[in-house]
Amino acid sequence: MSMSTLEKIGSDIWIAEGPSIKFLMMRITTRATVVRLSDGSIWFHSPVEFNEALAAEISELGTVRFIIAPNIYHHLFLGEWQRHFSEAELLAAPGLASKRSDLNFGRALGHETASAWPGEIEQMLFAGSRAFDEFIFYHRPSSTAILTDLIVNIRAEHQTVLGRLVARIEGVTYPRGRTPLLYRWSMKDKNLGATAIADLLAFKPDAAVISHGEWFRENATEELRQRFSWLPL
Repeated sequence: MSMSTLEKIGSDIWIAEGPSIKFLMMRITTRATVVRLSDGSIWFHSPVEFNEALAAEISELGTVRFIIAPNIYHHLFLGEWQRHFSEAELLAAPGLASKRSDLNFGRALGHETASAWPGEIEQMLFAGSRAFDEFIFYHRPSSTAILTDLIVNIRAEHQTVLGRLVARIEGVTYPRGRTPLLYRWSMKDKNLGATAIADLLAFKPDAAVISHGEWFRENATEELRQRFSWLPL
């Protein structure tokens, strides 16, 4: 698949691969998720770097109604996408609006926004961290979990020597990549995070998309359970 073109992965759900970015001396891949809701509109999760070809492909699927920023760190590319899809509502994790005052935000993600896609996308808040909270999702029609930074699963061969060392220390090297060590250390209340993951696992997802690294095309319920074993599930 070429860079930043849509790949259909299930019923009314696609992913788009973006270019790699630098993080903690590692090169990590980026990935967006696109869902077509039952009314034909588009739910666009964690956009990758903007390009016209990808924007055209998304437009062919339907009208973009929601752009989702699931935590306060996934905001780098929101501006260009919002300018292109100017009618879309930008829904973000609490705290991002004050961080990016240059963007035009709609409602903060929460109970109200979850009612905008009833019966199609379930929404849970992974809380309890000193670093950041993250909204995680479950797309019912495709039985797909959608996460952002809570699991990283990057290939060592794509890293520098120093990058491989950092990835190993952080515990994010494929095929055993999981929640980065720094984030695990940031948890002040593991029970809050465990509640969100338990709710997600209860749906028994078949697949799980993550933003950085190799995602889980099958056996996702067990894969997620193993990678969140540091929580009191």
